[in-house]
Amino acid sequence: MDNAESVRGPDLSGFLASKPNASSVDFVVNSIKELLLNRTVMPGDRLPAETELAKLLSVSRGSVREAMKILSALGIVEVKRGDGTYVSNRGGNLVFDPLLFNMIVSQPKFAELKELRLILEKNVVRLAIRHAADEDIQILRKCFEKMLALHTGEEKKEEDLLAYDLEFHTLLGQACKNGPLETIYRFVMQYFKSYIAESLRKNANSGKESTEAHRKILLAVEQRDTPAAEKAVEDSMEVWEYLVFKP
Repeated sequence: MDNAESVRGPDLSGFLASKPNASSVDFVVNSIKELLLNRTVMPGDRLPAETELAKLLSVSRGSVREAMKILSALGIVEVKRGDGTYVSNRGGNLVFDPLLFNMIVSQPKFAELKELRLILEKNVVRLAIRHAADEDIQILRKCFEKMLALHTGEEKKEEDLLAYDLEFHTLLGQACKNGPLETIYRFVMQYFKSYIAESLRKNANSGKESTEAHRKILLAVEQRDTPAAEKAVEDSMEVWEYLVFKP
């Protein structure tokens, strides 16, 4: 049985039988998302043809076409000319852009953001200590050493410092060996990018506090010391807040 057949079974037809009070395009988008959430279709599966989807959903082909444009823009589906529409099996930040937009629009308080990052980062370091291979930690240290060299060098480039700071947290997320947590953590750190950039701009002539905060986290992970790692994260949050709001 090929992928095309796997999404045309009775489960799919039953799920797509009725249309609630929503725009036709929104209904198609939400239906495909729901099929993904309940694992009726999986990454790499080919969706039914436009005509068949329109029939299953009781909407026009135009509505299906517009919905696929939206899903494609979100990175959820891939349209392959002459072949069909497939559920994307390539993860990326693009899928989370709507969530990023919602967070920006909601304008969360800094205290809320700090709590969110604290909760996530504590769990990331706990799992990194438990699951990271020695090679993962070595890569994390190399990243820190590059960051340290930039901080202590004569020429400090804010863009490079920002890149290594974000890379450090990306590698930390990868080291936790938990795909969903890594993805959420990466997204949250991307949201904090502007705050990190601002702290580097204000402290371009020193950076000592930021460097020391990263060093403590690294050492705790290297030593597989969970209490020390959690304390390092807490200290890092305090340093981060200080640097962001420092006059």
